[in-house]
Amino acid sequence: MKSSLRLCLMAIGFWCSAACSSTSQEQPKVGGTGGTTGGTPSGDGGSSTDNGGTAGSAGSGEGGTWTATGGAPPINPFPDTVTSPRIMIVGDSISAGPGCYKKYLLQNLQNNGYSRFEFVGQYTDDCGGGVRHSAVSCTTSYSFTQATFTVPNCNTNTYPGLATLLDSSNPDLIMLQLGVNDVWGGSAPVQPILDNFTELLRQAREHNPRIVMLVAQIHKIITNNCSNAASTTNAQHLDEAIPGWAQSVSTADSAVLVADLWTNSDPHESDDCVHPNDAGAQRMGLNWYYALTNILPKG
Repeated sequence: MKSSLRLCLMAIGFWCSAACSSTSQEQPKVGGTGGTTGGTPSGDGGSSTDNGGTAGSAGSGEGGTWTATGGAPPINPFPDTVTSPRIMIVGDSISAGPGCYKKYLLQNLQNNGYSRFEFVGQYTDDCGGGVRHSAVSCTTSYSFTQATFTVPNCNTNTYPGLATLLDSSNPDLIMLQLGVNDVWGGSAPVQPILDNFTELLRQAREHNPRIVMLVAQIHKIITNNCSNAASTTNAQHLDEAIPGWAQSVSTADSAVLVADLWTNSDPHESDDCVHPNDAGAQRMGLNWYYALTNILPKG
C-alpha cells in the first residue's frame, strides 16, 4: 500500500489537486463534479447493496489550483448562515447496515477537533455510534428518486424518497453513497445511474438552492461472493464517470463534490467482497473523514 496521502477537491469556481504527506495509509482523492437530468431505473438491482468503482483524477477548473494536506477548501461551500452543517447520509446497505463505517467517521471527526456538524436522517445508527442517516439496504440510484419506494429483494416495507427526507431532515449537506446495487450484475450502463444522481440533485436543490452534495466513488466490490469480476469493472466505469458528471452540475451556489472510497479500498476486507468487515469499515470511515475535512468548519 502506498504511503502517500492523495486527495482532490473540485467544484465550480475552485478545485484542489493531489496533496501528499507521510502516513501509513494512502489518502483517497476527493473531488467535485456534476451530471445530467431525470430519474430513470438502472442496473440489475442485486440482492444486497454495495459500492465499487475507481477514483477519477482531478481535472483543471476555474479559479486555479489549491494544494493542501487537509483542512478547509479555499471557498466555503456553505452559505454564511450555516455554521454547523446538518449532514444527511443517503445510501444503500454500505451506509445503512451493516454500515458500520459511520461510527468510525464520527470518531475521526470528534478526535480531530471537528464538532460543528450534526448527522440527521430518518433512521438510527445500527452500530452504536449514534449516527442518524437516511440510507436503506438494497436500494439503487433510482430508488430515492421516487416519492416512495420498496426493496422487494430484501423486505416488504415502503420507504420515503429523497423529497420527503429533505423535508423532514432539512440537511445542508448530503453524503450520497449509491451505485453498488446498480452495478451488481456487472453490465449496467453508467449514464442512467448518473441521470438518477442528477434527479436527486434537482430534488435537493428544489428544497434548498444552497445544498452541498458529496458523492461517493464507491469502493471496490466483487459481487456474488467474490466471484463476479464484471461487477468490479462496472463499478470502476461508474466511478471514472463521476468526477466529470459532478463538475458539469456543480455551481457556485450549490457545490457537488466527490469522495474517493475506491482508491485504497480492498474487497477482501469483507466476507462477501461487498460489505466491509470491521477493518474495511474503519478504512471507509477514514476515507469519508478525509473528504469531510475539506468541507466542514474546524472547531
